[in-house]
Amino acid sequence: MKSLPRRLILILPVLLLASTAPSQAELFKRKNKDAARQEPLAPGQYEWHPERAPEGPILMVVSIDDQIAYVYRNGVQIARSTVSTGAPGHDTPTGVFTILEKHKDHESNIYKGAKMPNMQRLTWSGICMHAGQLPGYPASHGCVRLPLEFSERLFTVTDKGGTVVVTKKGAVPAKSDKPASVLLATKLEEGSQPTPAFVGKTIWTPERSPSGPVNLVLSGKDSTMYVYRNGILIGQSPVYLRDTGEPLPSGVFLLLEGTEQGIRGLASGRAARPWTTLSLDENSSRHPVEDLRARLEIPDDFARKVYDVTQAGTILLTTPETNSEEHRSDTNFTILN
Repeated sequence: MKSLPRRLILILPVLLLASTAPSQAELFKRKNKDAARQEPLAPGQYEWHPERAPEGPILMVVSIDDQIAYVYRNGVQIARSTVSTGAPGHDTPTGVFTILEKHKDHESNIYKGAKMPNMQRLTWSGICMHAGQLPGYPASHGCVRLPLEFSERLFTVTDKGGTVVVTKKGAVPAKSDKPASVLLATKLEEGSQPTPAFVGKTIWTPERSPSGPVNLVLSGKDSTMYVYRNGILIGQSPVYLRDTGEPLPSGVFLLLEGTEQGIRGLASGRAARPWTTLSLDENSSRHPVEDLRARLEIPDDFARKVYDVTQAGTILLTTPETNSEEHRSDTNFTILN
């Protein structure tokens, strides 16, 4: 297997994991009800309310269908803005990206002399977010254009390594009453499932990448959880997945700040922490988080190590596929397509 670049670089299926929201309703419908209740914005308009959530990791969701960007901090919407994405033939790629670099005053390397104020790079092949003209429809060469004032404000709250989701559908993440986390204890009656058999290779070598952002991958086919820091594999462990006849749900979680009271975390002696979840599967009638929590067990020693290296902003990806070279991208640093 080829070595990974210094960030997590994976291609996984297009389905993202839904949340156990109190209503158990599906998220990320094409016309999400929460998004529909908001007043429409004219081209160039935006809203900015950072006081709604003063702290926590930033998640930005760009809807190509809506030509709107939504900004969430610690799972709470703090802003939204009109955008202009790629014109036909210059489509803006969809997927989950990390912010690779930021330049306040940037000129395009591809289109010489083109000004890109408040540039935030999503791919090394030229896809960025930056201030630009907003005619009210997709008109860029693939970048996400933002209103100038909004781009200035956004620039002050994002960090390198932050998460940006680009999707064709309207998209609203959800935070459940209970943490939408697979890293929770699953307490079933004794004898209700077979004794977990953790079969496979265990690795824990954090010294390979001593610092930087940590991301997790859970592969159903491998029955293994992988831990990457700066895109370098620092740990892996077999996990137990009870067979229900269904494939492992595919999805993405973003770890939020804070802890959850009254819930026992899977890692002994560690408080459970909240996660926000995203889903692009508008046809699923199942509840993937509940499914996953009922099926998954992780060796306690490994769970504690994972807990101690993760922090607010950590991404967890799940896939029924194997974590192999064919499911990774090249060097474009997309987390998920």
